Amino acid sequence: MHTVNQGGLLNASLIQDIAIEPILAGEDISIQAKTGSGKTAAFAIPIIEQLLRREDGDGDNCPTANAPLYVVLSPTRELAGQTNQVFKNFGDQLKLSTVCMVGGESIEKQKELVAKGVHIIVATPGRLKDLINQKVVKLDSCCGVVFDEADRLFDMGFKPDIEYILNHVPVERQLVMLSATTNMDVLRTAYRYKSHPMELKVGEDGLMVEHIDHQIAMISQKEKMSFLVHLLRQQENVYGLVFCNTQYMTHTVAEWLKKMNFKAQAISGRLPQGKRNSLMRDFRSREITILVSTDVAARGLDIEDIGLVINYDLPNEAANYVHRIGRTGRAGKSGLAVSFCAHEDCEYLDAIYDFIGAKIPKMDISDDDFATDLCRRPHIDQRTLKVSESTSQEHRPTRTRTKQRPPNHNKSDEDKPQRQRRAQGPKIEQHRQDVATKKLPGEQMTAKESDKPDRRFFEITSSNQQEADQLAMSALRITDPGLLGHTVLEEGRKKYLLFGPKEVSYQYFIRPIYKRLLTPFITQMLELAQLELTVRVSFSNPTLKVNFVGKDAELLRQNGGEMLRAFEYLIKTYVGRRVRPHRGIRYVVRSYTEELERDSRPRGEKSDSYLLKLIEKSSQQVLEQGAPVQLKPLNPKDRRFVHQQLSDGNSRFKTTSIGDGRFKRIEISMKE
Repeated sequence: MHTVNQGGLLNASLIQDIAIEPILAGEDISIQAKTGSGKTAAFAIPIIEQLLRREDGDGDNCPTANAPLYVVLSPTRELAGQTNQVFKNFGDQLKLSTVCMVGGESIEKQKELVAKGVHIIVATPGRLKDLINQKVVKLDSCCGVVFDEADRLFDMGFKPDIEYILNHVPVERQLVMLSATTNMDVLRTAYRYKSHPMELKVGEDGLMVEHIDHQIAMISQKEKMSFLVHLLRQQENVYGLVFCNTQYMTHTVAEWLKKMNFKAQAISGRLPQGKRNSLMRDFRSREITILVSTDVAARGLDIEDIGLVINYDLPNEAANYVHRIGRTGRAGKSGLAVSFCAHEDCEYLDAIYDFIGAKIPKMDISDDDFATDLCRRPHIDQRTLKVSESTSQEHRPTRTRTKQRPPNHNKSDEDKPQRQRRAQGPKIEQHRQDVATKKLPGEQMTAKESDKPDRRFFEITSSNQQEADQLAMSALRITDPGLLGHTVLEEGRKKYLLFGPKEVSYQYFIRPIYKRLLTPFITQMLELAQLELTVRVSFSNPTLKVNFVGKDAELLRQNGGEMLRAFEYLIKTYVGRRVRPHRGIRYVVRSYTEELERDSRPRGEKSDSYLLKLIEKSSQQVLEQGAPVQLKPLNPKDRRFVHQQLSDGNSRFKTTSIGDGRFKRIEISMKE
């Protein structure tokens, strides 16, 4: 108890109070509790106690080389480091050894540490799998495995690694799973490995931390930075987190805040591990007081006394809203969480409201709540994520032309003069170098991999273009000639000085015709998965829409749309590996149990006018039929308009949104 008190725990939290005893008894257990409720100590304390009991009893508690007694799996390096530190705080005085094994750090040093003997390994699944495969770590004597942030482990695609690890531990081992949200895939995996865990849910009536004052600010995209600056200035001794959805926006916001004299820095998965560790040390010591982050920090950082969390972008996954704002209001302390909602963010609101079971209170905003001294937005290089002042659009001189020529949209690359196409050669080579270093979703590219040729391009020199076309289609693995595009890199001389065919160098690529590219690929996946679905692909720059329609559409939406997200990931990866996508492309993947009815709004009629007629017609049907009427699927903006029109206190009707995804139906019925 003295060791526990020295570790900073004087009173047990609710989750610790109910979880420690069954874990200590060796039972398999699945715990769902709010972020910041003390889950780490809830499993660390009983594991340490079990190790001490082995020492007091007949069991051998001496650490064995390369053979840990307990394994804790964490989704991120940061969380693994923090969990390992908790074990060290409790276990060092008790002579219990722990090792943290994560990617991005010296594997040789980790091998040396585990060879000295270890009781507990805290690791990311990928690194532990590598060491098991190299026979450096042996799990024959492992007594228990902990999935820390189990929902996140499976969301991040670690399931194959986890199954590999479970295949190397004894069948009679303890399994402890801790999550902030429900993920049925976690429990299914436990059942598969003959575990039937006790399920504990703390605060099931609501996932929100009571001490957090969370609000939403309805502002435009252009107003976000000026509102953020004003908000930060209003906080006394501000110490907080700002969340963005992309690495590019994360670094842009951080650099912009630095130009406004805030002690801000960006942290994202693009940074080397050493740099990330250094940033976290500076943030904990408050040399940095504002950390701008992607969602990697929402589930990987445990920092005390954060008083403010800002969602600069609303999270596109509802569960991440809880994880983000859970960084404040910890250990009973108060915290403020403010979410910025522009028009582009509105599509995520309904899912968040459904997930937390409540509306987010709106902030009262006036013109005085925006900073008026905002400096210019810094220009960030999208490849390096560093400030590039020399190429900043704000500092570019304005170019003048004597005559403005309209762009010619009818000419293809093949129609251009040969001289002009040859002049484009160096640009194409530069682009190949750029895309070769670009990461695909879920990949981390090494320096050696960046030197590999880009497989989206195929170069050949030939005097017979038809033959070159056939070879290119074979190399690029396509059968549709309409997808094949090419650029002439160089035209050689005629074979016999003045006559004969020319030797021409071509660069072939797959045209980004997404419907023709994706339809056969997705159809094949659906056939292999034996799903009764058809797919509809459409592209309107910058949005690529993929709609699944059929009997099994409901399967894709189960468990928070888990399968739908998996299909989205496969589609993104496939497109990224096959073509050069349009800049700023946005993917929208949805599923419907029936064919979408087309919007019958007359061409040219304004949306509000059409919706008012639709409301009047549907309301009349409700009165005549005496039964509810469902409208066609509507987007969030149109749904909001319908709800507002029928929410008047004098209205005899009530409205309810029905369905999943962005496009939902509205049911109009009589008030009781």
